Amino acid sequence: MKKIWWVVIAVVVVILFLIGGEVYKRQTNSKTNSSSTEKDEAPTVTTNFVDVDKIAAITKFRSCQGHIVVPQDGSETRSNMKHYFYLKKEFTSAQGMVPLYAPFDGYVFDIFSEEGEGFSDRVAESRDVSFSKEKGFLSRSGWMLTILHIIPTSSLKKGDAVKAGQLVGHVALEKIPPYYSFDVTYSKMGTFPKKVDGWNSPYAALDSVFNHMDSAILARFQLFGITTPESFIISKSIRDASPCQYRSGSVQFDRELNKDWANDWIGNIKDAV
Repeated sequence: MKKIWWVVIAVVVVILFLIGGEVYKRQTNSKTNSSSTEKDEAPTVTTNFVDVDKIAAITKFRSCQGHIVVPQDGSETRSNMKHYFYLKKEFTSAQGMVPLYAPFDGYVFDIFSEEGEGFSDRVAESRDVSFSKEKGFLSRSGWMLTILHIIPTSSLKKGDAVKAGQLVGHVALEKIPPYYSFDVTYSKMGTFPKKVDGWNSPYAALDSVFNHMDSAILARFQLFGITTPESFIISKSIRDASPCQYRSGSVQFDRELNKDWANDWIGNIKDAV
C-alpha cells in the first residue's frame, strides 16, 4: 500500500511541476509584446487562408473597430488587435461561398464554440478554429493563428494534423448585416482569461498576422495597393497617444468618438455593404 501511495505522490509532483513550468513560461511570454515576437518560434503563414479577391476590406491591427481586444498584461492601451476581413457583398447571399484554408503545416489546436457566451449574433455552426505548429498541451504557450466566425468542415477535429492550403471550412455569415466578416488573431494564450475593462481577454500576447506571412503570400495583398506589413498596422505610439473610445456603458468602440475611424482599414468598405 505504501508503495502505491509513493507512486501516486510522485505522479502528482510531476504533474504540478509540468503545470508550474507551463504557467511560468506563459507569464514570461506575456511580457513579450508584439514588437519583439520570437521569430524562431512563431509560425509563418505559407498559404493564404482566404481567397483575397473575395475580400472588400481589412481592419488594421490596433483599429478602433468592433470592441477591445488586447493582451492581459496591460502593455497596450484600448484598441482592437485582431484583423476583421470584410467579405465583398457578392459573396454574402448564402452560407458556404467563401472557403477558408489552413495557413501552414501544423495542427488544429482548438475548435471553440462561443454559444452561451452572450453572442446572440452567432449562427449555430459558427466556431473559432486555432492552428499551431506543435501538438498537445504545451502548444498553448506558443504562437498560433485563430480564425473566428468559421463553419468548419464536418471532418475537422481538435488535434488533427493539417497541411498548408487544406480546406478547413467556410466563412460563417453571422446575424450581423450589413457587414459580413471573419476575424483573424495571431496570439499566445494566457493561462486563464483576465478582465480588461469588463472584457475577458484570453491573450498573453498579440501580433499582426501580416508580420508573419511568407513574402509570396503577402504579395497577394497588393490587390489592396500595399506592399508591407506596416501598412496593416497602426503603431503603438499612435494608439497610445489616442486610445479608442467606448460607447457609453460598453466595451464596443464608438464611431463618432473615434475621429480617425476611416483610417482603420485597408480596402473599400463600401464594397462590403
